[in-house]
Amino acid sequence: MDIANQDFIQLVKITRAKFGVTIEGAHDLIFADEEMRRLVARRVNLDPACRKQALWDMREKGDKSRFVEVDGKIRFRR
Repeated sequence: MDIANQDFIQLVKITRAKFGVTIEGAHDLIFADEEMRRLVARRVNLDPACRKQALWDMREKGDKSRFVEVDGKIRFRR
């Protein structure tokens, strides 16, 4: 199973509408699922546009980012 950029955008929109949360809140709910974290981590490391967004998130949020770079790979912060 894989997730495309547009699929993830739709998932965020649906999650926001269903739970009445912000984009960050939707991300929190989505990333609470280990399988989704695995799929997104894979996508972030394979797709340049996803990688760019994760790198931006790390720059902007620093230690509060969901992501961290380890040995050239972007991973979810534990």
